[in-house]
Amino acid sequence: MCVVAFVCTVLFAPRAARTQTPPESAPTLVQPASPPARRFDHVVIVSFDGMRFDAPGRSRAPHLARMLREGAEAQNASTISNSTTLPSHSSMLSGTEPSAHGMDFDDFRPERGFIRVPTIFQYAHDVGLATAMFVSKTKLRHIAVPGTLDIWSLPHYSCERVAAAAAAYLDHAPPGITFVHFSEPDDAGHMHRWMSARYLAAVRRADACLGTVMDAIEHNALHDRMLLIVTADHGGHQRRHGTLAPVDLHIPWIAWGHGVHHGAFDTPMRTTDTAATALAALGLPRPSWMVGQPVMAALTPERPAGQHHAIAVASTTR
Repeated sequence: MCVVAFVCTVLFAPRAARTQTPPESAPTLVQPASPPARRFDHVVIVSFDGMRFDAPGRSRAPHLARMLREGAEAQNASTISNSTTLPSHSSMLSGTEPSAHGMDFDDFRPERGFIRVPTIFQYAHDVGLATAMFVSKTKLRHIAVPGTLDIWSLPHYSCERVAAAAAAYLDHAPPGITFVHFSEPDDAGHMHRWMSARYLAAVRRADACLGTVMDAIEHNALHDRMLLIVTADHGGHQRRHGTLAPVDLHIPWIAWGHGVHHGAFDTPMRTTDTAATALAALGLPRPSWMVGQPVMAALTPERPAGQHHAIAVASTTR
């Protein structure tokens, strides 16, 4: 792991300086005159690699079920047309399309350098917020631009090891953004077919790892000011993904924490909106080139008087 991280840094370093400015072809949007109000102090984004929209319900995963009961669920969330891991995660964490961020391939290629546009980690880091990534696939190193992350961790391919590392940090993490990545659903889909018994078992295994992360959030002193978003980079069918089929493009997206909307909403959204939502939750302005929009249907509470959604989960052994 240490050797991999060192090699990645050395190979990528020459191109790092060029990744800080978006290309001239990036979309131009109007930046708000003043940043939104800061609703949360820490945003945790957990990505279940390859989890189809219908997998949380069909897998009967308890922690995902809790989030669905107590949080905001997007019924109409989709990923980008290049529904593969690196391009989709790059869009999720930058709020831009592959034509802007440049990550249009899906394997680890050190010679291709880092993502071409700033990510949410850079925006947070620039204003003094903490930033961290805990992942299970080396190719996601392309998103970890030097100087934008306090922690880059690839502890293992298993979600148990990834979740343990993330939990050790989230127990006491200061305000900021944390990204956590579990690869089990995608691995099982390619090996055993999407929505097979073994695939659904892999979703439940990743769900147990989600429980470890949720337990750490509960122990953090900032727990009532932390927003948890669970989503996926793509779905899948048979033993593949990456097509324009609805089962590849339709993804789950759930927001959970104090003050979020309670229940499902059908407002269409894309994975690029995850980045914009994270910035809005932290009170940071959306940059001019970001095509993603904040998912206000999730951040705007519409709850009966007196209803309170505490971030409290069953203790999980780490």
